Amino acid sequence: MTYMERAATIACESDVVVQVLLSTGNDDIEFILLRPQSPAEYITREEFTSRKLRSVGVVGLLSGLKPVCVFKEPLESSIVGAIAHAFAEYVRVLLLGESAEQIAAAEVAELERIYTHTDTRHMN
Repeated sequence: MTYMERAATIACESDVVVQVLLSTGNDDIEFILLRPQSPAEYITREEFTSRKLRSVGVVGLLSGLKPVCVFKEPLESSIVGAIAHAFAEYVRVLLLGESAEQIAAAEVAELERIYTHTDTRHMN
């Protein structure tokens, strides 16, 4: 299955689906909610560009229990783990009806946690 086919399957079959945007330095993450609502959440082109974001994949929650994902590019396991952790927090906040400010605070807390990991990409 291609990335697009797998992403479409996740988007159609999951109860909650987000598009994952990640900065080029993997230190900034944004979720765009695709389901259960239509994309009312968005970021401006200027913000997208200034934050150096790129779409890296789709994460969903199948039948309310099973997380599923597909990524366009290989990501380090620590980054995938951080995305999974942030998605779990995002879903918790979404289901409890907490505000966008609380979601943003959760994302900031997750990014701070990511920063504690050593970047091994450039180690010799």
